[in-house]
Order: sequence, then C-alpha cells, then structure tokens
Amino acid sequence: MRAGRLTALALLLAGGLGLSGCQSWWAAAERPLAAPLDSSRQLEHRLRIERGEQVQNLHAVLRTLPGETRVVALTETGVPVLQLRQTADDLTVTRSPLLPRQVPARLILADIQLVFWPLESLRAALPTPWRLEQEEQGRALYNGARLDNIHHGYRLTITPLQPQGAQ
Repeated sequence: MRAGRLTALALLLAGGLGLSGCQSWWAAAERPLAAPLDSSRQLEHRLRIERGEQVQNLHAVLRTLPGETRVVALTETGVPVLQLRQTADDLTVTRSPLLPRQVPARLILADIQLVFWPLESLRAALPTPWRLEQEEQGRALYNGARLDNIHHGYRLTITPLQPQGAQ
C-alpha cells in the first residue's frame, strides 16, 4: 500500500477509532457513504491509535464483495468492538459497549471509504460544499474551505497484516 494511502487512513481513522471524547469532531456535517464496490477484496491492518497519553491497539478487517462492504474492528484479544455491513440500501451497525457512543460508526465507514474507494466514486457521493482532492501526501477532504478530520491531535500507525492484493 502506498505511503500516502496509509497516511490518509491514519489521519482519518484516528479520530473515529480513538475511543475518546472529542465530541466537537463528531459534530461535523455528516458525509454520505459511497456505494459499495463491485469487486472482492480483503485487507487486514493492525491499528495503533494515540491521543495524548491514551493508546488503543485494534485489528481491523475490511472486506468488500460486489455490492457489499464489511468492516470489523477487534481488540488485541479478539473482542469485536465494531461491525459494519453496508449494502446499496442499508447500513447495519453492531457495536460493543467497549466502544463509546460518541464514536459514530457511519463516519468511520465514510473515512475508510475515503482511503480505499476510487476518487470518482467518492466525489459522486459528496454534496456541496464538500470536495475531495488528491494531494502529494494523500487525499484531503474539505468541507467548504476547512480541511476536515486532520487537526484533532490524533496519531495512527497502520501495519498491514498481509501483502497488498492478497485475498
């Protein structure tokens, strides 16, 4: 996986999976979800999320099937804290009490799509004033003139658990 995509995922998921209070981040206008992909793929990553002195390690699995997206986030001991299933018509969320209610599952999926979906699919789903740009260091999402999800003091280190392209 390109470093730019890892950086983008780090910046976008850190807030969503940081498991701590930053409610002002969640108050941002909700982005629409892109449609599920028409291809099959599975990616697994170890996520290390740091915010101040707080550290959270998770195992995340993203699986796409034609017309369906699934995401599962697990603790280091294998306890699922979040499961998402998206189809063209529905989003089903199963969350553990270990995941604070302030963490919006829908936004987490939108951020995952922001990193892995084709630009054209994402741009088609974004309403005005949102815009998505491909920049040298990765993708950047703007709500009007303001860059969203980057300035909230999180750091995420992503380690792939399998080679890119393996299924």
